[in-house]
Amino acid sequence: MTKVSLTFVAFLTGLSLVIGGIASSPVGATPNNADNARDATWPKLPVVYVSGSTEDRSSAEKFAKVLRHNGFDTYIFMVWEKNDPKTNPYTTVSGNSRRLPAFVDKVLSRTGAPRVDIVTWSQGGLVTRYWLKYFGGAPHVRSMVGMSALIKGSPFQRVVQELGGCPSRVACDEMSDSGKRLRALNTPTQALPGIKYFNITTRWDENAFPYTTNLMTGRGDYENLVTQKQCPVDPVFHTTMTHTPSVQSAVISALHGGPMRMKCMF
Repeated sequence: MTKVSLTFVAFLTGLSLVIGGIASSPVGATPNNADNARDATWPKLPVVYVSGSTEDRSSAEKFAKVLRHNGFDTYIFMVWEKNDPKTNPYTTVSGNSRRLPAFVDKVLSRTGAPRVDIVTWSQGGLVTRYWLKYFGGAPHVRSMVGMSALIKGSPFQRVVQELGGCPSRVACDEMSDSGKRLRALNTPTQALPGIKYFNITTRWDENAFPYTTNLMTGRGDYENLVTQKQCPVDPVFHTTMTHTPSVQSAVISALHGGPMRMKCMF
């Protein structure tokens, strides 16, 4: 084996150990952001976590446990209910958005709160934003915290669409960066009035790339965070983002009203 090959193998081995360590990080390792100054006009609201498209419930529960550990009353909306084929994220996006009104209504009824804060990841961001714009969600939401939430859509879905490989042409159009439905979602603005958006991404995103697709532009009330700006060497990747302590700290600071602050791992 050549010296270059050995170096590459060593890099991959080290990277896998880092990712494995992140995925198995205990809740106690998550920074408690109680020291973040809370704006008096930003009281705590219930939090609805809209999961990633293929995320399983154990992963979602692990992330929600971190938010609860930091004092946030958190409810999980699973995008893909495996026993219900109609929720398959490869065949629908907005179909899952249509399920959100009933779920959020139950949270509001149970808690008596006037609105909720949304935290979401990956395709869950698109599920949330179609709901906000088209299915009556906006009046019920104060803020949305999106982790690599595909604001501008996915080039990958565009390529699949061009190759004729979409399991659902509608779903691909809802996700593709060139899709008519995605463009309509972002017109005239990506950010809806009355909602504060916190957008978090990483330059090393291996799934929702280029990373700039996860950041808002144009008019609106939003804050963008590229994790390397605050924590240059923290290993932040798409697939482990919700379980990365420094990303969790950014989410928690957003739920305190912002600005987003990361507590770096390294």
